[in-house]
Amino acid sequence: METAIPAIIIIGLLVLATLTLAEQSLSSQDAVSQSWREMQERLEERTRTDLSPIAAQTINAGATVELTLRNDGDTKLADFDQWDVILQYGSGSGNAEWYPYGSGSDEWDVGGIYLDASEGTPEAFDPDILNPGEEMVIWVWVSPPVGTHQVIVAAPNGVTASTVFTR
Repeated sequence: METAIPAIIIIGLLVLATLTLAEQSLSSQDAVSQSWREMQERLEERTRTDLSPIAAQTINAGATVELTLRNDGDTKLADFDQWDVILQYGSGSGNAEWYPYGSGSDEWDVGGIYLDASEGTPEAFDPDILNPGEEMVIWVWVSPPVGTHQVIVAAPNGVTASTVFTR
């Protein structure tokens, strides 16, 4: 009898420890599964997204870079303040600069979203959203003006478009 009570206590502790470990294991597996699903969703969104550069040029004596992109994918794109615009200057040194979203010097902004940017046909629905088939004009205000450029635009989901052009 004197060993029965300690044995019951030990068995109870073992059962409690086993259940705790099992619960932690299931919780970890659930977290990994959820992360995997989110990763797959992001990958599928990237697969359905395609940005194509249509035209690029400098205007205002090289102080403004104008880039036209077309959404050739199946995903609507917005949240332009979360996009990245990088401009690489060509003068041999390969200087690259990231530009924040805004409308001042050394910033970039959306000049407009169009069904056809070359003809100036405005978008038909969903204002301020780059729908599939629509074109977007981006203006990058640079200081000082430069000649040869490569511009890279990256959407929040990681899809990029780039083109090289001269002044």
